[in-house]
Amino acid sequence: MTKDARLIGLTGTNCAGKGEVAAYFEKKGYTYFSLSDLIREELRKIGKEATRDNLIKMGNELREKGGHDILAKLVMKKVKDKSVVDSIRNPREIEYL
Repeated sequence: MTKDARLIGLTGTNCAGKGEVAAYFEKKGYTYFSLSDLIREELRKIGKEATRDNLIKMGNELREKGGHDILAKLVMKKVKDKSVVDSIRNPREIEYL
């Protein structure tokens, strides 16, 4: 990310409208990232289905191994100058971002 980069993080409960907000920013030229998508990638690697239970379990496993901010660290490797990040669930992720 450059000095003038913008990163918008979205949090909220299920069906709160985070996806709508993310879509709005995508139309404005922001690149969209979802922390849940990172977990889905990990599940795909080991051949597991991305069910709600598996997402929760894998997210917890990743945080146990890599710390509570691991998903934020992973997404920051992909972030562009104008990015919106969704599926933030842990206070450490917010702190890191």
